Amino acid sequence: MALDQTFVGRTYPPTAPYEVGREKIREFAEAVGDANPAYTDTEAAKALGHPDVIAPPTFVFSITFKAAGQVVEDPQLGLDYSRVVHGDQKFAYVRPVRAGDRLTVTST
Repeated sequence: MALDQTFVGRTYPPTAPYEVGREKIREFAEAVGDANPAYTDTEAAKALGHPDVIAPPTFVFSITFKAAGQVVEDPQLGLDYSRVVHGDQKFAYVRPVRAGDRLTVTST
């Protein structure tokens, strides 16, 4: 069954805010094997001009993956997720994500 093409460009409501924590950043950096001290050491991050530890750029995927459920589970779309191949995903950064940030995700 073909997907409903009227969904192209549809935007879903933003998620509830997710507060980024130092421990979550540290856990993520360890999981991906990135030993950059700016991800785990507040003083190292401050020496680079950041007010707190920063997150690896791919950290936000852990937040967006959950938000994608709004799209995947939309019954009107008619998506069979077992047939999905990940084709495109974009992030727009104006600065690094850091501990204490409150992020929302808007899926389009």
